[in-house]
This record gives sequence, C-alpha cells and structure tokens, in this order.
Amino acid sequence: MTGATPAKLAELQRLAQLKSDLEMRRFSAFRSRVEVAQAQIRAIEQDLRDIYDANGDFTIEEARLANALASERSRALLRAELALQQMLPGFEMARQAALHEFGRVEVLRSARQDLLHHKAQDLRRKSPFG
Repeated sequence: MTGATPAKLAELQRLAQLKSDLEMRRFSAFRSRVEVAQAQIRAIEQDLRDIYDANGDFTIEEARLANALASERSRALLRAELALQQMLPGFEMARQAALHEFGRVEVLRSARQDLLHHKAQDLRRKSPFG
C-alpha cells in the first residue's frame, strides 16, 4: 500500500468494522426470519403427521374432517415453503456481504499489523543500540 500509515490503516479498519457490524446485523435479521420460517414448516409437517397418524377407525365424518384439515395444512405448508424460498436469495446475499465485509476488516487488520511490524524492524535496524 503506497503511502499507507498505521493511522490511515487504523481509520480504514475502523470504518470497515462499522460496515461489517452493519452487515452482520442485517444477516442476523435475515437468519432469524429464515429460522422462524423453518420452524413454521416443521410445525406444519408435524401437524400433517399427527393428522395421518391417528389410530383407530374413522367414521365418514371423521375422515372428511381429517381430509379437510390435511388439505388446509398442506396449503399452509406450500405457502410457508414458498415464503422461505423467496427469503433465501436475500439471506444468501446478506451472508455473502457479511463475509465480504468481515474479510475486509481482517485484511486491513493484518496489513496494519504487518506495517507496524516492518516499521519496528526498521527502527531496530537503524538504532545504534539494535
């Protein structure tokens, strides 16, 4: 980095950290929404299993009721799965942005540490006591 100083790199690192924190919060919000949607899907799937796992003989009315419930829960499952599928592209973009910004912070941190290390070595070499 031409003209880079530890102070400049520290400021860039601070700004990158702010952006990284923002992207991590955005990703965390997406992740929470995805987890809620996945839990909803699991609950609906369990409802469907419960409907079909009923023991004993059905009367015609009970069979009609079970079919109506299963039909409603199946439609709810399709809606929940569609909602999750619509969330996933944004979730993936937020994940990639968070990783990218985190990586930027790490690169700047490493570059600053390397620069400080090289400056310290130069000082030791130039020192009459080194």
